[in-house]
Amino acid sequence: MKTVLDQMNALPGIVGSMVYNAEGQVLANSFPELFDSEALASAAGVLLYGIPGLEVAAGSISTLDLRYGESRLVVRPIKGANLLLLCTRQANLQFLNISVGMAIPKIEKLVAGLTALPKPPLPPPPSQSIKEELKAKAAPSETVEEQAKALKGFEKAFMKMDSWMRKASDDLGPLT
Repeated sequence: MKTVLDQMNALPGIVGSMVYNAEGQVLANSFPELFDSEALASAAGVLLYGIPGLEVAAGSISTLDLRYGESRLVVRPIKGANLLLLCTRQANLQFLNISVGMAIPKIEKLVAGLTALPKPPLPPPPSQSIKEELKAKAAPSETVEEQAKALKGFEKAFMKMDSWMRKASDDLGPLT
């Protein structure tokens, strides 16, 4: 899958790409070393919970195109996963859609092969006494302010990616 993502990164304006599944697990990525895997997993998790909310408000989404400052984040849902592309502002979305359209069948086939692998068995459920102990230690439900902070997580992740783009631009010159 990394080979397909590397081919996507060769397109003008593409900085990096990754595929993450419905659990928010990054299946493959092709980002410069500047991007750490923890931050990519965090971005996948934020998008994982943000996209269904957008679908409720706007209907089904075939392409999510987010722009902020010098960067552009394009997310394409595919069977069993999502394809994320981090681009410069100058990336040509029409050309990108054509190229992504040709790559998606390959990625879907690779994702299907990954999901066909057996999953490890789940641990046994906790005993009743452990459940009661956990309930006693559980924090009260979140306040509205805490929920608002959680929703801002997407904004923070995207701003961090934009700052990476700016740093890469400063270090390497314009990414065009």
